[in-house]
Amino acid sequence: MNWEKRIEILAARARAEQPPHVDVSQSVLSILTSGQAAPITVAERLWMWLAAGSAAVAVPAAAVAVALYNGSTGPLPEIVDSIAWVM
Repeated sequence: MNWEKRIEILAARARAEQPPHVDVSQSVLSILTSGQAAPITVAERLWMWLAAGSAAVAVPAAAVAVALYNGSTGPLPEIVDSIAWVM
């Protein structure tokens, strides 16, 4: 039996399989309507502070990188224009 036939058989078996019926809508709606938020765990709080700290470092680093890039490439167009004018 070749691979294509095996894959076709597997696909037919997958199409024939019925997923189990699970209804969680009532429990989800009761959680949403209760108005009580789940407390933040220690791990979530750690990740939250880590994300805030990395964002606080990334913004000034990006500003410095843009300023350095603009400062270093500023003379380049002038040099190219002067060389093109001479030629």
